[in-house]
Amino acid sequence: MAAIGVHLGCTSACVAVYKDGRGGVVANDAGDRVTPAVVAYSENEEIVGLAAKQSRIRNISNTVMKVKQILGRSQKCGPWTWLLSNYP
Repeated sequence: MAAIGVHLGCTSACVAVYKDGRGGVVANDAGDRVTPAVVAYSENEEIVGLAAKQSRIRNISNTVMKVKQILGRSQKCGPWTWLLSNYP
């Protein structure tokens, strides 16, 4: 029997697999076991993970981070107002 565990943190995400009595964290395409929870959009593509985190300075208006912190909150003043006002 196999089991898969997914961790969706506020700033990162990772996946683990338990199979044949052994567990392990799955590496992403860059070989890292933890992926930054960041998505960036451009005219031609969507960028995720470390590449999106590194490009956020050049593309801040099209970069989404800390989304988990605003899920389930009241949207009285717009979806991005709370997030942007609480960004460090």
